[in-house]
Amino acid sequence: MVLEDLHELVETLQRRIAEHGPALQQSEALTRYALIDPLLRGLGWDTGDPSQVLVEYRSDAGQADYALLGNSIRPQVIVEAKRLGTQFESKVRQQVTSYCQEEGVPFAAITDGRRWELYDIFLRAAMKDSIVTAFDLSDPPGKTCVQALALWRPSAVSGSLSAGTASVLGHASTDQEGPSLPNFTPSRFQDEDWQPLSHFEPMTGSVPDAVRLPDSSSVSTRGWGDFIAEVGRWLYENDLLSESLLPIQRSQNSFVLAKEPVNPTGKNFSASRRVGPFYANVNFTAVTLVRNARAMIQATDQDPANFAVRLQKAAAGPHPNPLPEGEGTGSGGD
Repeated sequence: MVLEDLHELVETLQRRIAEHGPALQQSEALTRYALIDPLLRGLGWDTGDPSQVLVEYRSDAGQADYALLGNSIRPQVIVEAKRLGTQFESKVRQQVTSYCQEEGVPFAAITDGRRWELYDIFLRAAMKDSIVTAFDLSDPPGKTCVQALALWRPSAVSGSLSAGTASVLGHASTDQEGPSLPNFTPSRFQDEDWQPLSHFEPMTGSVPDAVRLPDSSSVSTRGWGDFIAEVGRWLYENDLLSESLLPIQRSQNSFVLAKEPVNPTGKNFSASRRVGPFYANVNFTAVTLVRNARAMIQATDQDPANFAVRLQKAAAGPHPNPLPEGEGTGSGGD
C-alpha cells in the first residue's frame, strides 16, 4: 500500500542519514545510491527501467542527473542531485530550471537526498512562487509523505503535480495514529458518469459529452477542443482568468492559452477556440488537451478536482492500452 510503504521508507531513510551522514556528505554518488534512488523507487519510479528513469540524461542543453519520463520519451521531471548537506544556491536552482526551459521539461527537482524542492517551470511567476512542493526527510514522516507524493509517478504521468492533492490520499496520516491507507481524494462528483479532472486520462476513441463546472452547471461538448474552451470560458467569466496570467505554457514550442493564436515559435495555432478575448490552442491529442485544461485551471489557483467530464456512452469503456486520439488536425501539437 503506497502510503504505508512510503511512511516506512521515510523512517528508514531518516535512520540512514543519522547513521551515515558524514559519509553521505562527502559523496554525491553515495547520496544517490542510499537516499535518492530509494525514495524515487518508493514513489513509483523504477530507477532500473529506462522507460521510466534515465540516469545521466544527455541533451543539447547538457546533462541531467535524472530524467523522469511520462507517457513518452520526453522527460516530465528533471532531477538535479547533490551530496547530502549541499546548500541550494540561486545558481543551482537557475541551472536546472534553465535546462528545463530549454528542453521543454515542465518540472524540475533539486535534492541533496534529505531536502527536496520541486518547481513548475512554465508557471508564470517568480521562482519562489513557482515551487510545487518542498519537503525535508528530517520532518515527521506523515508530513513528509504527503509532500513527497507530489512526485508520485502516476501524478507525473498525468501531468498534474501538486503536494498532497495530486496524490491518491483520502487524508494525510498523523505520526500518532500511523499511516492512512491510500484512497482517491474525495470528489464532489458522486455520479459515476462524472469523472473528476484531477485524475482523468482519456482513452482511445473517447469523446466528451459534457463538462461539469465548480458551480455545478454543465455544458455539452462535441470534442476535446470544446472541452478545454468551456473550462477556460468558465474561468474567464468568473474573473479567474486574466491577461496577466498569459500566455499559459506547458512546452517550449507551444502555448496552451494566449492573447493571440500564435505560438512562441511565431507559428500560428493550427486549430484554436476562443476563450473570451483569448485563444486556446487545440491542435493536440486528447490526452494533452486534458492536461492543458488542468494546467489552465492550476494557473488560476483552482482545483482540477472541482471540474469533471462525462463521456459519450459508446466511448466511455476502458481500454487496456490507452492511445489518445488527435484534436484538430490530429498532428499532436503545433
